[in-house]
This record gives sequence, structure tokens and C-alpha cells, in this order.
Amino acid sequence: MSPTKLSNDGYVDSSYHHHEHHQHHHHNQHSPEPDFVNHELSVNLDSTNAFEGPEKLLEIWFYPDSDSMPENIPEGGLRVIPVSEIEQLLDLVNCKILSKVSSHMFDAYLLSESSLFVYPHKLILKTCGTTTTLYCLSKLLELAIKYCNYPFTSFENIHRIFYSRRSFMFPRMQKEIHQSWSNELEWLNKYFPTSSSKAYVVGDLSQDHWYLYLNGIDKNMPLPCNYPLSPARSNNTSRSGSVSSFSSSSSIMSPPDQTFEMLMTELDPVAAAQFQLSKHQSEFPDMDPENEDYGHLLGQKMMVETGMDSVIPKLRSNGVKVKHDAFAFTPCGFSSNSIIDEDYYCTCHITPENGWSYASFETNLPDCERLKMMNNVAEVLKPGKFCVVYCEEWNNEEIKEAQGSKCYRNLKEFGVDGYEKVDQIVYDLRFGYKLLYSFYQRCC
Repeated sequence: MSPTKLSNDGYVDSSYHHHEHHQHHHHNQHSPEPDFVNHELSVNLDSTNAFEGPEKLLEIWFYPDSDSMPENIPEGGLRVIPVSEIEQLLDLVNCKILSKVSSHMFDAYLLSESSLFVYPHKLILKTCGTTTTLYCLSKLLELAIKYCNYPFTSFENIHRIFYSRRSFMFPRMQKEIHQSWSNELEWLNKYFPTSSSKAYVVGDLSQDHWYLYLNGIDKNMPLPCNYPLSPARSNNTSRSGSVSSFSSSSSIMSPPDQTFEMLMTELDPVAAAQFQLSKHQSEFPDMDPENEDYGHLLGQKMMVETGMDSVIPKLRSNGVKVKHDAFAFTPCGFSSNSIIDEDYYCTCHITPENGWSYASFETNLPDCERLKMMNNVAEVLKPGKFCVVYCEEWNNEEIKEAQGSKCYRNLKEFGVDGYEKVDQIVYDLRFGYKLLYSFYQRCC
């Protein structure tokens, strides 16, 4: 690993940009270095056979938010786990760390197969190809106990667990644990209580569809009597001194949890060709091979030239703090992570090969003009078909009375230019979540 020099607040200052409207005259400048980069892996990585684009997405919340962590938990929570231990966890999944960017709130790891986001109270692991995502569960629990003083010896009292994925293109190529939804559920049931689990298959089974598993402790479910609340917690106060409660009040005070995913197939060949390495040879003659690698430099350039760095309308405004990390794979493919306003992520992964082309776009940035964002992504990648999965927490009376946020209502009511909305399904999920699933096909 080659960490760059950090400022006192933990940032690589030059990696942050206050966005203005597409300043294309900066395209030929080398992009700032992430917090650290595995240059050796980045140079030698070849993804020729990594053709299964659809990702497995595992999201585990140990606590409702960082303020809800008991006082004996290190302030950094899961972020205090050493990188060497995270590398061992990812070895079980069969992927490697390419680079990492960080903010005060979380760490964003760009992986050889997609992404990992680590907050103090939760972890989000997204991996494509034939990775074995669910094999990490035992190791993750071990690390949470060892480094974060997690007070339980199992996942029986986990706050939230979400596992989801799109239907695979080549399911028989997966390892046995991921070859079928029933195999995955069987594995999840080894770790999480079956009495509180929910599992869904969403969409048209004859076409692309989507799977979801969720589990955890309901807001009003009493926590175990041996839960080690700190004196501050027992007085209903949080680390910051504000009134809070582990099981309910803290979540009510927090911003609603919102996650938007756009899962795309049959990319337009011309659009997909933008992410072919063969189209970008010898573009950095002044590259320093000791401290730079072609994959990261080209990834940053691809991100800007294709417009993927600003598909979120908010990123076109002045004063928005954003930090990008991107990588272009050999012989083709693209991955990026972005940190927005310190607390939110955006991630994009593109497999451009003709015959199994695929792209995913995901963000947890709230209230970000998702309808425009969806149209912007479709304009760049021009998929033949795609599904949108939007999960929103309705955690206060205002959002319930309005029947969801403005973003939710717009996504439900409107569509994407040039596409037909073939299916739309709404689920009322546990924990006060609404799930909106929509499937689109390009108009003839």
C-alpha cells in the first residue's frame, strides 16, 4: 500500500473538489491520489474473465447510528478495524482492495470486484463476479467483537441486516453458496434468527428480477435485558449529549435512510466502448510508475469525460464537497466510489462486454433529484433495460402524511425519457421501509 500524506483532520485535502459545471479543460490534469492505493495489484489486475456484472449487496447495521453505540465502543466503531484484518475478511470473499478514500464519517474501499463502505455503526459490502460475499459473516462478527467491543457473541441481536441481488446472468458459474436463492437463505439462517427474517423475490421471474432478505430488531422490540447500556444511554442521552434511545428515539432523530439502485443491462455498444481500455492507450506519458498506475489515472479521466462524475444534479452545484476514486480495468470495465458531503456515498460499476454488458449505480444521498439523476445515468450508458430499486425509511409523521418523500413520489409517478416502465411494485417492509421496484425497457 502507498498511503499519501494526510492532513491533521484525516483528509487528503487535494482529493476534494468543490464542483462547478463540467470544467472539461481540467481533463488532462492528473487526478489527486486516493488516501492509499495498492499500485502493484492495480497494475497486474486482469478482469478478462470477470463477466458476471450483477452484484451481491450485504448491508449490516450493528447500531442505529454512531450516536447509539454504547460508551465502551471505540468512537470510530467498525472503522478501527485494521486494514490488514479487512484484507483477510475480503480474502474469504475472493476480492482485493485497490484503493481507499475517507471522510470524517466513513471509509470507501474500491475493490477488485466492486466496493466496501465502512461507517462506525454499519458496513456495506457490494461484490460482483463469482465472489462469495456471505462467507465473510463469521469473520465480520469476530472482528466486531475483537476491535469494537461488540457485546454479543452472535448476530441474534443485530440491529439490521439487508442482503440483496439482481438475478444472475450465469448462476451456474457461482460458487455453491450463491448458485441459488435457497442456498443463500440457508446460509443466512445459520447466522440470523429465522423467526424474524423476511425474504422476497421481486419482479417478473421470466425476466430480470431482484431478491431481498432482511432481518433485525424492530424499533419497538425490547432489547435484551443484558444489553450493556452506558450511564449516558440509561439516561436517554447520546454521545453528543442529546436525548436519545437505542431502539427508537435515535432512529427517529436521524435522517431517513434512503438507498437508490439502478441495475442496467444491454448497454449501448458505443456508450460501453467508452470504458474499453483499448480506446485509451498511452494517455499518460508522464505517469510516475513508482507512485501512480494507469488504471486509477484512466479511471478518473473516464469518470469526467463520460460525465459520470456529475450525474447527480447536486454535484453540478458550487460548494458541494465530493471526493472521487475510480479505476479502469484491463481489458475493459470501470468502477468508482464517491464521498459526498462527508456522510454519503455513490458507487458505479460497469462491465461493458458485448453479450453480458451490465452497469450498476447506487447512492444513499438523500433528496438528490433522483428522477433527473436516473435520466442522466440512462443518457450516459443507454441501457436496453434496467430496474430501479429505491428503499426509503418512513420514520416520521411528515413523510407518512405526504406518502413518501418528493423523490419517492416522483420516481413512482414519472419515468425516463425514451423508456417504457413495464413493471412497478411497491412493498411495505419491516422497520418502516417502503420499497419501490420499477422495470424499464428502451422504446423501439
